Amino acid sequence: MPEEKEVARQEGNPGRCPDCGAGGTAGRAGCQARFDKFAARAYSESRWARWHDLAFDTYCMQHPGRYCRSAKSYAAHLARLCCGLEYGGSPRIYAAIQRWLNGRVEIERPSALSPLGEITVADLALAQNPQEFGRRVQRWAQSVWQAYTPQQDLARAWIQAALREAKAPPARRNSWSSHCARAIPD
Repeated sequence: MPEEKEVARQEGNPGRCPDCGAGGTAGRAGCQARFDKFAARAYSESRWARWHDLAFDTYCMQHPGRYCRSAKSYAAHLARLCCGLEYGGSPRIYAAIQRWLNGRVEIERPSALSPLGEITVADLALAQNPQEFGRRVQRWAQSVWQAYTPQQDLARAWIQAALREAKAPPARRNSWSSHCARAIPD
């Protein structure tokens, strides 16, 4: 099956997604529609919502040409995938990653990898309940994370950089209100 997915990517098989190789998707647009269906369910049903972040970052890392074009977006999704799997989806770490990447950070986008995991968004379709969906999302995320083995240490280093910056005191801002606060004696 992995060889079949790779052939689909190389030959542009219209029934498969050219990015992840998912079958029965009618190509890239169908693959996106399938993911959007799961995302909509996560937003509308709280029992499914806890898996949205991990599923989203997994999907993005299987579709890096669309979701990871810049170094920052690549870092965001790879570090968040790492957070989802190795840190239990810690909201504190997710927030630190976002703050770190919203600032001035000099990073380079790593080279693209291929293949990007054996499991795809198409494999989620069989989930009949939130628990099964969660298990399938975790297997999918593990499959994609495994494909990124050469970049896992980089993702961990990015998380550590984000956490170090989160612990640093905030940079002093040169704003009118801070100027006024310094100008008025106690």
